[in-house]
Amino acid sequence: MRHYLLMPILLTFSICSLSNSDKEKDPPGFKYSSLGFHVIQTDETSFGGRLSLPLPGGLYFVVERKAEGIDIENDSYDRVINAARIGIHSGIGDIFSSISASGIKLSVKNIFDVYAELGLKSTDYETDINSFSKDDTKANAIAGIRFGNSQGWEGKLFVDFSKDADLSIKECPIGQVCSQAIEYELNDETDQKYGLGFTYNLNKRNSVIIEMSSSKIFDSSLKLGYQFNF
Repeated sequence: MRHYLLMPILLTFSICSLSNSDKEKDPPGFKYSSLGFHVIQTDETSFGGRLSLPLPGGLYFVVERKAEGIDIENDSYDRVINAARIGIHSGIGDIFSSISASGIKLSVKNIFDVYAELGLKSTDYETDINSFSKDDTKANAIAGIRFGNSQGWEGKLFVDFSKDADLSIKECPIGQVCSQAIEYELNDETDQKYGLGFTYNLNKRNSVIIEMSSSKIFDSSLKLGYQFNF
């Protein structure tokens, strides 16, 4: 149900973005070179950071780090998630301009940017990692579109197909005697996160971010952040 609630927001924002873009003859492309700091709220408060650097040929490199379950008083956390991905992006008009059939050329404006990212994600837990039954490094795949005005309001829609895991207490097998020490194991499951985000570019260098996402495994999250554009 919550996925359908995002559609009116997206439609309204798209209409406003297109009307604003008409005022500019040549709006600049979307930025893939930035440093951001975020506060993420689910059932617990998380803190994260993200660095994106451009590469030749429409490629870019992304690294992210997020600490979940932080205890401010004890300065501790339950787990830290690190991710590194290689991304590629292109305007929808640039994609279709390269397509032709029987001498017919398609002319499409770059009303939005298409991007895809692929890499690895590792998770470090506070408990003894040797007690886990599975490795904590997994594939990290994200795809989406960016739309709007990169000089003002812009938005993005994305899907995260990454594999994720949560902790559970390892049960003692029937007929065996186990120690009193609590052991944990990873419950692996392919997650599917749907997200909608908005960025307001205050000026050329500074932006503020709000992002909402849902998950098949974990609670929905709300992310607020600041972004410095290189």
